[in-house]
Amino acid sequence: MKSKLGNAIMELLSKEGFRPELKDNFVIFRIEGTVLYFSFDDKDEQYARLVLPNFYEVTSENKVLALYNMNYLNMRYKFSYLYLDNDMISVALDMLYSSENMKTNMFRMISIILDTRSDFCKEMSKGYSCN
Repeated sequence: MKSKLGNAIMELLSKEGFRPELKDNFVIFRIEGTVLYFSFDDKDEQYARLVLPNFYEVTSENKVLALYNMNYLNMRYKFSYLYLDNDMISVALDMLYSSENMKTNMFRMISIILDTRSDFCKEMSKGYSCN
């Protein structure tokens, strides 16, 4: 992997008992049965994006409510943001890392991503389920 940060995240995830995989310059791992991945910017060595992809399908029946809830939570959260791509909702978080705070911040960011997904699912009616 080109990214020093990516290599450091791979190492940290491995040390913490995860089984990260490297695919197409993404670090992919599972937590609580959920797939997440880190992506990197070769031009900014401290930057990483953590993504929980495609956890909710938007249909013509739930689109208005889904967009409303995405907007509501995007206004509420400090770091994470929900977005719609090809009728699927994902949550992402952009961050800057330094070696002093990597472990603490990484696990805080993972927690924020999972909480954002959970809050979105709570806001949607019980007739729709999140992956």
